[in-house]
Amino acid sequence: MATIGTFKPTKTGYEGTIATLMTNRKVRFVANEDKKSVKSPDYFVKSARCDLGVAWNEVTEPDDDAYPLEYISVKFDGPETDKPFNASLFDREDGADLVWSRPKQK
Repeated sequence: MATIGTFKPTKTGYEGTIATLMTNRKVRFVANEDKKSVKSPDYFVKSARCDLGVAWNEVTEPDDDAYPLEYISVKFDGPETDKPFNASLFDREDGADLVWSRPKQK
């Protein structure tokens, strides 16, 4: 997994920067205040006026060695990507990290 962004919590979501070899942009996770169903995203991911993706609150299944872990599952999509890709936002003591990992080859 690679960290591609760092964020700080806000009153309505998160704000931070995504920095990779191809981009360096300010990004906001904006809470979806008008969810239509339980499957609706919990956040909209935006940069300026552009929509970059959507995100949902998730919790891992507990196992014998670890407690459940809360995180935000993110799906990015846009004309500059070949296909949608996923990332995860994990809270830490002084903010949150957005991490990405390459999907496994089939």
